[in-house]
Amino acid sequence: MSVILLVIEQDENQMKYLPVIRKNTNLGFSEIKKRIGNGSPIMECNLFKDDEDDAKLKKLINELINVGAKIRLFDGELVKNKEVSVEYLMNRFDRYEEIQKQNEMLDDLMYGED
Repeated sequence: MSVILLVIEQDENQMKYLPVIRKNTNLGFSEIKKRIGNGSPIMECNLFKDDEDDAKLKKLINELINVGAKIRLFDGELVKNKEVSVEYLMNRFDRYEEIQKQNEMLDDLMYGED
């Protein structure tokens, strides 16, 4: 399983997205500012371990993009060759959901529906 790290690039519009981050992560404003300032992740998510965490990450990414935040996503480590695009991550989410649906259909076929 992958751990996705969400990093926000520092810019002059910070006040626009601080409330979004706080609402979705429960971090305090000073902690959020500190993490943005030193390039630390504002959120880490173990993909596909907990559907709720996956949904929170997707929601946070979409809300941040909508308010104009510049986000960077990393797969496991904060190194350049581990950076992934938003499109890549969303495709992974979509594919995972497709596989889950296929598995449910197979289970229904094999074991019958109640």
